[in-house]
Amino acid sequence: MTSDTWVAIDFETATAARSSACALGIAVIEDGEVTHTASWLMRPPANRYERRNIEVHGITPSQTLLARSYADLYSEIEPFLAGRYVLAHSASFDISVVRALHDYYRIPLPNVHYACSVAMARRAFPDLYNHRLPTVCSYCGIELNHHDAASDAIACAHVALHCRDAIGARSVRAAVETLGVRVQRL
Repeated sequence: MTSDTWVAIDFETATAARSSACALGIAVIEDGEVTHTASWLMRPPANRYERRNIEVHGITPSQTLLARSYADLYSEIEPFLAGRYVLAHSASFDISVVRALHDYYRIPLPNVHYACSVAMARRAFPDLYNHRLPTVCSYCGIELNHHDAASDAIACAHVALHCRDAIGARSVRAAVETLGVRVQRL
């Protein structure tokens, strides 16, 4: 990778099923700055929601009734994922959503490498009592409307940038490497 380009992502789900994504937020980091953001509401399978999930993110079936599914939106989403380096706060969750969506809709997985901003924050800010997104954002002075997919993705991007700055790295990629955070392949 010649430039320092990363795409921070965040999904919200309608049920406990990982394939039930109802929102996706994206924030693109290019050479140390958030340069582009995007977000989508999407209709989960059968537009089915569990009350507990609605209580977390506030998205309701009426908001996604006429929304497109992930499969219908994928042509817009794919350029942000294919061949990219992706960040997510608690990447295991968001990456499991990507895998589940691609399995559910029978879409081939994109070529993605990913890293976890929680792992970055644990190493850059070891004295925090936890490394949940609201805690790290509060510590770093990052604005957050938690469980809004767009806000969470933007916050994830800024967490990575704060980690970079905290250790004096020249780029997010250098911070990932210096902090010893594993970059995995989807």
